[in-house]
Parts: sequence; structure tokens; C-alpha cells
Amino acid sequence: MRLVTGALILALLSPVAFAAKVYRFNIDNQLIIKDHIPAEYAQLGYDILNSQGMVVKRVQPAPTPEELAQIAAQQAIKEARLERIRIRREADQALLRVYSKPADVERARQRNIDNIDGYISLQQRRIVDLTEKLERAQGRAANQERAGQEVPVDMRLEIAKLQNQIRESHTNVKIRKAEKNESTKGYADDYARMQILLKYPPGTLESEIPLEEETAISDSEI
Repeated sequence: MRLVTGALILALLSPVAFAAKVYRFNIDNQLIIKDHIPAEYAQLGYDILNSQGMVVKRVQPAPTPEELAQIAAQQAIKEARLERIRIRREADQALLRVYSKPADVERARQRNIDNIDGYISLQQRRIVDLTEKLERAQGRAANQERAGQEVPVDMRLEIAKLQNQIRESHTNVKIRKAEKNESTKGYADDYARMQILLKYPPGTLESEIPLEEETAISDSEI
């Protein structure tokens, strides 16, 4: 009886028992209690116990290299998403400064198309006029040659100038037709985005819109 009592007193007088808090480690399925965190246990999970032996905090083990890599990958995905949202929000805010509703986009598209078509028509009429002038100039030059006379320099320069002007007008028509196709696509994108902004706040990613709602928005554009 005295031996048991003595052992109990020694246990109560131990430094661990007197510590305000102690640390409990599970090492190979064995519980080890310390009044500090040994360096060799620092990366392991442990429980913090108060003086009554109650768990006041549970510290998880440090992540493994594989877990750290997974955490880094997830963080990179999160940051990339936030960056896409930031860029999308800036673009949406710029769009909303120009248009207030999808119908505004359609009106702007039609004005742009009308302007381009008007320019193309003007260039095409110019090509017709220049071609007629070129044919007359070439006819005069042919008459000179048939008469055995040398074609004057100013006549040759006039023909070359007319040919260059015709080529320039054809190039202008080609450029404006390409611009028309490209701008039509741009207006279509803006129109579709304005449809989304009727329902969602700026910065909403299209990939995060539920499929059924995206389909409903697309149907409303028809």
C-alpha cells in the first residue's frame, strides 16, 4: 500500500503533471505525452491537453510533399480563376459603359454595317469610273501605236496611275469586307454578353453558368 501511494505521489510531482498544458503524440500506435514538442515530433500531428487532461486543441500533421503539391495546384487554379474573373469584370464594365441593353448593341451593329456597306458601294462606283477612264486611255494609246507613233510619256503615266487607283480601290473593298465580317462577330459576342449581364453581375464566367440557363439565354437571342 505504501509503495502504491509513493508511486502516486511521484507521478503527481512529475514535471509533466505540473505543466499548464502537455502534448500527446501517437507514435506507432503508442501514446506519448510531453511537456514540449520534440524536434523529431514537430511534423507529426498531436493533441494539446490542459492540466485536467482534456483535449483543448488538435494539431494536424504537416502535409506530405504530395499533399503540398496538390495544395499548390489547387491554389494556382483558384488564382487563375480569380484573374479570369478580374479580366472579365473589367471587360463587362467597359461594355456597360457603352451599352445599357442588348438592343443597343444591335443598333450599333446595324449603323456600322451601313457605314461599311456605304463605303464599299462608293469604292465599287469608283472602280467602275476608273475602269472606264483606263479603257479610254488605253484606247488612245492603242491608236497612237497603230499610227506608228510612240505613246507619250504622260499617257503612259496616266494609264499606270489609273491601274494603281483601281488596285487600291479593290484592296480597300477587300479590307472593309473583312472588317465587316470581323465586326459582325464582335457585335454578336457583345450582344450575347449583354444578354448574360441582364441576369448576372459583371465578372460572371460563362463556364460557371448552369447549362440550362445558358441555353435559355441563347434561345432568347433568336
